[in-house]
Amino acid sequence: MQPFTCFMASLLVLALLSFTTISATPRLRLETDSDTDFIKASCEATKYADLCFKTLSPFATTVQSSQMQLASLALSLSLKSAKSTSKAVKELLKGRDVSMQDGMAVEDCLENMSDSVDEMRKSVVEMKGLDGPDFEEKMGNVKTWVSAALTDEDTCMDGFEENVGKMKETIRGYIVNVAELTSNALALISNIS
Repeated sequence: MQPFTCFMASLLVLALLSFTTISATPRLRLETDSDTDFIKASCEATKYADLCFKTLSPFATTVQSSQMQLASLALSLSLKSAKSTSKAVKELLKGRDVSMQDGMAVEDCLENMSDSVDEMRKSVVEMKGLDGPDFEEKMGNVKTWVSAALTDEDTCMDGFEENVGKMKETIRGYIVNVAELTSNALALISNIS
């Protein structure tokens, strides 16, 4: 074989090897418009569609077009928000001179938020094992717990009904946000067939 032919054959082998290596390398899936469109369309079924899209669209690549993935993600984000809300409400009591009425309302709210976190935590666990013959039963549990969590969040605010002032408005801001996220999660869970 002539040197030029050997050189060309070597180049061809190297090119084939590098092509094989490149094509065998897993590629990251890029977000597509259909992924975002799926989330937008799904969020239209929720009461707080703008909030739904804003919180879930950053995860479009993960969700793709899976109703289950979308509902699980919404529930996880709601749980995370409930935990941080509970922590923020606790912080409001530290180092402050609060009225007896505000103090009692905050304590009741913390108890309600603790219940809400527990119910959502159970729901997240149950969502991971939904497949199988007991799908309907497990889905019923998830819906019941998420509904109860939403009720607990609303009940938290009931304790402040008679109160006035900054404490009530600050806590209301936290609770409204987590309640809206929970409501959206419940709507998305209900859309799973």
